[in-house]
Amino acid sequence: MKNTLSILILLFLLVSCSEDRKFVNIALKKGKEVYVVPFMADKNIIEHQLSKNETPTIFKFVRIVEDNGSLYVEPSNFERIFNVIAGNYILYKKEEKTHDGYVAFGDEEIYSFSLKPENTDKIGEQINKEVITITNTVSNKSHEIVYVRFPKPKAEKNCIVKNLWVVENPYPGKTIGSYKDAILINLNDIVDFYDNGTRLEYNKADKMLYIIQ
Repeated sequence: MKNTLSILILLFLLVSCSEDRKFVNIALKKGKEVYVVPFMADKNIIEHQLSKNETPTIFKFVRIVEDNGSLYVEPSNFERIFNVIAGNYILYKKEEKTHDGYVAFGDEEIYSFSLKPENTDKIGEQINKEVITITNTVSNKSHEIVYVRFPKPKAEKNCIVKNLWVVENPYPGKTIGSYKDAILINLNDIVDFYDNGTRLEYNKADKMLYIIQ
């Protein structure tokens, strides 16, 4: 598992960085306690690591975008932040120098992802609509996010397209910068949808996204 984790970390570091995208760690604040979301936020993995007195791996790979007081995230990073906002998590106490423990994602079935093929005006050619559906079990309401990524990003429901400056490092020593369209989900909308007292706080100096409950 350690070799696989090292490879994944290397891939994240080589893919891209951006002046617009901010790489952050995620942490949950509950009262005076702080729980960090590790890279592998699976309860079985965390329980195994803690039982062996191992420290879960943490590094800044989740990307957020800040714009006019709102915080946005791309669909690939959305589920990690969403689970904490929605309260779908398990806390593990472990006193560290900077935090009180770790967060693992829970088992509630409140997130789903699906692909919906759709024919275009050209015979034999289709596009794939990507649909994320989240559920609020308290209000019994659902919230749909619909978008297309290929061949060109298009936001259809509860998301936006934003032109971001992206610096890519396809391999060590090679840097390429350009503007690219990206699908973004407004995290403030998700906080409003759950309406459970959650607040978001982006600490630029520490490169942390705090989810406060």
